Amino acid sequence: MDNIAGTPVEGENFFGRSTEVGRLADILRNDDILLLGPRRIGKTSICRAVMAHVKASNWHAIEINVASCEDELAFLEKLHSALAPEMASLGSKIKDKFAATFDAISTRIKSIKIAVTGAGTASVDLAAPASEDWIHLGNDLLRLLMQADQPWLVYIDELPIMLFNMIRNDTPGGVKRVRRFLDWFRNDVRALPGSHSVRWLVSGSVGLDTLVQQHGMADTINSLNHQHLAAFTEDVAIAMLLKLAERYQLALDNEAARKLVAAVQWAQPYYLQKAFHYLRQRVSANLSTNANTATVADIISQIEPAMNDMVQPGSDNDFHHWEQRLALQLGAAQAAHAIALLSLAAQDATGARPENMLIHLEGRMPNDSTEKQREMFINLRDILQRDAYWWPDESSGNKRYRFHLEPLRRWWLRRNSL
Repeated sequence: MDNIAGTPVEGENFFGRSTEVGRLADILRNDDILLLGPRRIGKTSICRAVMAHVKASNWHAIEINVASCEDELAFLEKLHSALAPEMASLGSKIKDKFAATFDAISTRIKSIKIAVTGAGTASVDLAAPASEDWIHLGNDLLRLLMQADQPWLVYIDELPIMLFNMIRNDTPGGVKRVRRFLDWFRNDVRALPGSHSVRWLVSGSVGLDTLVQQHGMADTINSLNHQHLAAFTEDVAIAMLLKLAERYQLALDNEAARKLVAAVQWAQPYYLQKAFHYLRQRVSANLSTNANTATVADIISQIEPAMNDMVQPGSDNDFHHWEQRLALQLGAAQAAHAIALLSLAAQDATGARPENMLIHLEGRMPNDSTEKQREMFINLRDILQRDAYWWPDESSGNKRYRFHLEPLRRWWLRRNSL
């Protein structure tokens, strides 16, 4: 098992979630899945493991990452491109049957236009008579898929980012277009003949549930089976660290592994891998003994310095994304309020009282009513909890909102301190 912190893991580097893979694959026999979970929790890795699992059962499976897509046609282009090699791999009889239609769809994708209305705006008139509606084209592409003899799994990664792009780039009509896209996905696609032979697995680093709730369209994702991917349990996290330690000949025992998990606080595979990386660096660079012969006590002594190494400039690019995605989701004004609340919570490892945070927010909104201030706090509180920035800890007898991830709290504190 390699020490990988960044790219999704596959094969022998995929650890600790075989039961979840089987459960998701079983659900896909009858339902489409919306896989929810905070960024870096391992959604892409487990989705690829699910793809491999169903392929072993004679399914076709494709992956499309739509984070760069700005509109509906870009989505169809991604889907078409991913399907092309799979269609080419079909048996000659089936391939000959579909080849002409598939090529014709390719030509239509290249020729279709989305008419732009309103000078100087990005507003899109999807009902413009000058071009074919993208929905008709999408339905034709999927009808072709549904005529194949084998079941298909289509894994769509970063769909919420694509939808946020549509809203941001089309201020007058973006929300309406997003609803139309999700309604097509929920209703039109499922109404196509043979739709049961195509299953969809949807995920993203920003929760689709957050997006639809913000814009009053939660009903559009009700047909998806919502599944949540949690962090590792402590036992699984320790087992992973011990396996890494064996691979890199580091004298990590159960006690040391438990202390490293506690230091990270939230046992996400990515951050455990990252913490292990910095611990290995510390052991190698800062101990007089050879890293391979460092004692357990030597290693434990380096856990705290390694945690601080994770959040220093030059090593903290991943933490910046936690901050930047707030602007993507919320817009500048609300994101600034959210950042202020997180900065307050970061000042204490045990978090901050909601009453104190509300007072802080009231000071930032002096011209708004009490009801408006309270509504803003509740909205931001729930978004930050749903997207796993913090969680409500009531162990002290008083509710405190505290960071899930201790390295993120330390970075937030350092970032907002002189």
